[in-house]
This record gives sequence, structure tokens and C-alpha cells, in this order.
Amino acid sequence: MPLYKEEHGSKDKPTIVFLHGFLGNGKDWEKIINHLKNDFHCVTIDLPGHGLSAGNLAPLDNGFAHCHQLIRSALDSLNISTYVMVGYSLGGRIALDYARTQNDPNLTLLILESSHIGLENDQQKKQRYQFDLNWAECFSTEAMEESLYQWYEQSIFEDFTTKKKTEMIEKRCHNYGVFLANMLLSTSLAKQENAWSFLNQTDLPIIYLFGELDTKLSALAKKIDTTNAKTCCFDGLGHNLHQQDPMKYADNIKQLFN
Repeated sequence: MPLYKEEHGSKDKPTIVFLHGFLGNGKDWEKIINHLKNDFHCVTIDLPGHGLSAGNLAPLDNGFAHCHQLIRSALDSLNISTYVMVGYSLGGRIALDYARTQNDPNLTLLILESSHIGLENDQQKKQRYQFDLNWAECFSTEAMEESLYQWYEQSIFEDFTTKKKTEMIEKRCHNYGVFLANMLLSTSLAKQENAWSFLNQTDLPIIYLFGELDTKLSALAKKIDTTNAKTCCFDGLGHNLHQQDPMKYADNIKQLFN
């Protein structure tokens, strides 16, 4: 089953492909695209288990490769030549692994937002997979609203106000827990290949965006800054930059092209 995709703006303009995070869909980029669509051809893709691609289940053993195939097919169906890829969180992890494995000459720039680059040892992977197993059980057996309430209590979302958490829970209640659980395990961080060597060796321009208040990924960004990738800190923001300050986010993308 092909992935659902949407296009905004003219194909005569430079193409930017957006990949959302866990629980999201292509509409998460709407405010960003409103700032960009006059100057760019913007493409959003709903990842497996999400949005209008919810029924597309990824295999548990080769989830990343499955996603790469589907993304490539989506781009081919749109007759896209050169493009920039932007990925947030889960979407960023998939985009990074796509760049690492696909050697696509048409990919000219990779922008990662608040994304991990892969765990370094088997013990970390074992712990992470158990963490994801626990969440997969939660999403597949509990009411969606209750699962989301627990999800947004994680420390990574500590910069969210109570009002913001409520808004996000209401926005995400349309998801299907079993499909989310499948994607969570299929593309678990525990199954993602570590990309340190790729970041050190690649000639592909890579920009890593992170929020000042996201302490975990701020620490990771310092390490990333020693590689061929470049980092950009958003002062006063947390994990979800493109929703917290869409205008600044869009302006940053424009500056990269200028």
C-alpha cells in the first residue's frame, strides 16, 4: 500500500519533503508550509501507522528499510528530481537512515529536528527496546486518550504547559493504538543503525536543529557538532520546534537556501 502524500506550491520551485514525528501526520507541517509554499514545492508524507497511511503496517524486522522503499516510491510517483528532506523526531530518524543507506544523488540537503542518531551499544539497545515494548503495550491495550496522557508526561515534554498537553492529546486522539504500537516497534531506536560514522564521512550537507530547553538532545547536539553535520539551536524552545515557533522555523529554512 503506497503512503499518503500531499503537495503544496509549484513544482517549478525547489522541493522540500517533510516527515512528521511519532503520533503525527503531514498536517503537522501546515503552519510551516504556509510560510514556504510561495517559494517552495512542499511535500508531506504520512508515515506507516499514521494519518491516512495508518493501515500501512511496517514489518517488525525490517521497518526502516520498508519505510525507505515507500518513501522512495512516493517521491518517484511525484516525478521529483532534486529535493531537501526535513524530518522531526521519528521522521528525522527515518530520514537520517534513508540518507545513510539509499545514496540518493537527488537528496541535496538533510534537515533533522530533535532526532536521535542511534544508540552506541547492545545494552542501550536492550533497554530501549524494553522501553518501546512497554509503550507499545500501552497504546495497543489502553484507551487512546489515557495512553496520550501518559505519553506527554514524559520529561522530554516538560516544557509543555498543561494547556499545550491538553491540546496535543485532543489533536492526537484520532490515532489507532495498535497501528502506533506496530510502528513504534518496527522503527524502534533500538533497531536504528548508529550514524556516527556516516555523519563523520558524508559529503551530504546535514543541519541538526534542536531546542535549548531539550536537555537530552542539546547534549547530543554538542557531539554532532564535532562531525560534518552542522547544528542550530533554537533559544527558549523545547523538543517540538516547528510547532512552537513555525515562523522562525520557516525563516531558518529560507536562510539555508539563500
